[in-house]
Amino acid sequence: MGKKKFLNFAIIGCGSVAIDHAKAIEKLGHNIILGTTKSKNSLNWKIFLKQFPYVKFSNIKKILENKDVDHVVSCLPLDEQKKNCEKLLFSKKSILIEKPLHDNYKKLDKIINNKKSYLNNKAIGYNRRNYKIIEFLKNRIDKGGVTSVSVNISENYNILKKKYKSHLNKKFLHVGSSSHIIDLLQYLFVDIKVINKWVFRRKKLNSFSLVMKSKKNFPVFVKINPLDPDEVGIKVRFSDESLWQLAPIERLRIFKGYDIKKLGKKNFNKMYIPRIKSTYTENKHLRPGFVNQIKNFISNNSKKLCRPKQNLKLIRLLNQII
Repeated sequence: MGKKKFLNFAIIGCGSVAIDHAKAIEKLGHNIILGTTKSKNSLNWKIFLKQFPYVKFSNIKKILENKDVDHVVSCLPLDEQKKNCEKLLFSKKSILIEKPLHDNYKKLDKIINNKKSYLNNKAIGYNRRNYKIIEFLKNRIDKGGVTSVSVNISENYNILKKKYKSHLNKKFLHVGSSSHIIDLLQYLFVDIKVINKWVFRRKKLNSFSLVMKSKKNFPVFVKINPLDPDEVGIKVRFSDESLWQLAPIERLRIFKGYDIKKLGKKNFNKMYIPRIKSTYTENKHLRPGFVNQIKNFISNNSKKLCRPKQNLKLIRLLNQII
């Protein structure tokens, strides 16, 4: 049996998410040899270098041309990502691109369908696809018997406003929690379509109530609200009367049946308590899903990774919602 090959990575855009990717890369024993930010004097680069002092500063062009680089992770902000999207997809390098790849369907469609594009070794960083509990839930869904799905999404307006400032109502579905959770819906249920929608427009963030339909013709109800105090997550109901709930997405609970607890002598004072059969929690030693995502990226595992064409379908769906 031959020795394990350690690979060389480069990181484009060395902000906070890049640090989590770098930790996952190191955890697997691989090397990070190059990194880049807008400037060598930028705060992001200084913070990154404190944790990974051996990484050499470079630029996007040199990284994509460097023969010693086996894999690239791109963590650019949305506007920078859009500027470099073509450059990354036209590169022959294996590249993991942090979401969002783009927010304009027509422009991305043109890039993806260009003959210069190399798509088979590109992946979009929707890390929640790589959770073990998501795999467990997907295996159950694939066995059949889903009767309905209900989804609640809460967008953190304060964080989004600080990061993106202008035109937030056009951007937030692409950059916030909605993007991750609706990508999960596409991954779990193969194909979903918007049947009807209601929009409550406001200056901060709009609210959406959606009725969607899966390929297998069961309903998917989605609520998207800013700073929603209700429990965030995905509920999947099955014909065996079980309820599988991701809430938060890092915890899967399986319910079946309920107990009735009397709160007083009068019959109408009752509490209905769902029975929990099982609880599974995603490992949080590092950012959840990141280690498995790097593993799947290295092995080019198409079953777990989000490909550019899949992301294009997601962008079209998000634009229909907006």
